[in-house]
Amino acid sequence: MDYLSRIRVVLGVYEQDELLRELIDITKEKIISYLNVNEIPQSLSWILVELVVQRFNRIGSEGLVTESVDGKQNSYVKDELLQYKGYLDEYISQNATKRGYRLL
Repeated sequence: MDYLSRIRVVLGVYEQDELLRELIDITKEKIISYLNVNEIPQSLSWILVELVVQRFNRIGSEGLVTESVDGKQNSYVKDELLQYKGYLDEYISQNATKRGYRLL
């Protein structure tokens, strides 16, 4: 199942493909840049799905650190990748020598 289909199922949203594709592209670029790879490894594809769902649910609240509505308080992470840093760094360390360099 491709990213768009997976995200549609999770969100239950089937009529905002243009927005979802843009969020997928932006998130994909961030992960690819962080990992220094050309494509997101299949083993980490779930991270893209989770990040896009989070971004979609935050539309209209971009830039907020904390939001309180009807007594319910939401806190947002400024660096979206931070919560997945352990998984991403583990991938980097496991694959560093395969790409011709080694982390010290």
